[in-house]
Amino acid sequence: MINISARSSRSRTSLWGATGILILAAVAVPLLAQSGTAGAAKHRLAAADQFLKAIYSPIKLRAAGDPREIRYDISCLPPDGNADGPGVCDGGGTVYFKSSTGVSASVPLQLDTTAQVGRYVAAVPMSVWSAPWFTYYAVIRDNTTGRTIVMPQGGSTAPQLSFAMGAQTVDLGTHAFGTTARPDAQVASAAWGSGDGQVGLEDGIDMPTGGASFDVDSAGDVYLLDEANQRMLEFARGATPAAIPLTGSAGVKSDLRISDASGTAYLLESPNALSSKPLLRAYTLDGTALSSAPVADAAAAQIKLSGSTAYVSEYPSSVWAPVLQSNGQAGVDASSQFARATTGAPAPDGNVIVLANGSEVRVGMYAATAAGYQLATARITSATPVADVQLAQKLPSGRILLVFSVYTDTDHEYEAVVLSASGSLVDQFSLPAADWAQSMPLSRFRLVGSSLYELGSTDAGVFVDRYDLGV
Repeated sequence: MINISARSSRSRTSLWGATGILILAAVAVPLLAQSGTAGAAKHRLAAADQFLKAIYSPIKLRAAGDPREIRYDISCLPPDGNADGPGVCDGGGTVYFKSSTGVSASVPLQLDTTAQVGRYVAAVPMSVWSAPWFTYYAVIRDNTTGRTIVMPQGGSTAPQLSFAMGAQTVDLGTHAFGTTARPDAQVASAAWGSGDGQVGLEDGIDMPTGGASFDVDSAGDVYLLDEANQRMLEFARGATPAAIPLTGSAGVKSDLRISDASGTAYLLESPNALSSKPLLRAYTLDGTALSSAPVADAAAAQIKLSGSTAYVSEYPSSVWAPVLQSNGQAGVDASSQFARATTGAPAPDGNVIVLANGSEVRVGMYAATAAGYQLATARITSATPVADVQLAQKLPSGRILLVFSVYTDTDHEYEAVVLSASGSLVDQFSLPAADWAQSMPLSRFRLVGSSLYELGSTDAGVFVDRYDLGV
């Protein structure tokens, strides 16, 4: 057991491998937001040949010293119609703001020719930036064709939220590699293979591909996604693992989530030959298919469950949107997913926003109130580079557990940090990377009650370790 109260103080090649999104971790990635209809015909280009795409880095948590701006990258055909020529897109647009203090503003995007990324920028008015929180969305435009798209795609119905952080900062200093905590138990293990109780292993682009994801139910039973064999393995405590076929699943699997309260398993698939969009599937815990629904956006990374609804982190809109409801029995139409989307990952006690930007991790937990939002934030700095935020979740005690990557050119481990409700440091400890084979980048850790579970692998097979946090 890791007694918190007594203590003082390489992943699968993927679009999400370098950044954490409880999705929330919000960074620009080369994904495309497509326009659904053509605007006024202002040019000889045929509508079928036109395109307008955009990516951006949402400013979900902002701190003192951050640049007071929102940046976008816009891609469209140049005015001469030659996508392979030297011409550049004639892009533009407007960002619409509304602050918690009642200030509304619209700011046109300006081209910053000196920028390598985020070339179209809108300066946030100080009257908006200084507010405790504000919302915003952008209407992106191709000035040549008149075509427009909205980012995020929910527009004024479901805009992005931006929260101001407090001044308190926790400084972790330099990470000491090689001093990882020992697990309290190994609760699941399987050798590589396709036989009973084994997990399939395929050759990946950079290294072998193994168990893609996992989850743990409230009783501590482990469900391991055996992607290569199109099944999941159920490790009930003390019993031989049971193989549960996942009929109809195809392609690369991004995440697995289990709701033992409803007896539902949720499986997120990346786009493949059978589906141009990500797909969320629901099964009973014995493998009977319930339903499936396409994700509205171009890509997706994670599943979160809130009540009877399964939410998916959707990109490039960078929102969490409902995809399956009624405990997996019914899909949410793609046209309404964005209108019901949220900025943070849904959780029973409030939505969660996280961000890792190389030298620090930020986390915010917010809940809607009659007056606006109740918010708690924390800012963690590190002399050792940090990357993907694997987990940000409340413990039963009300403390907050964060797990994120720390790395150098030669070393990689995970850092677990426990914060008080006010954001002060309660405890920290290191966890091994344990990634001989590839899993999906944001599927390495699960918190159930006050126990933390980690998915790992060796050349012999895959395993799940449990760390009891003592709270």
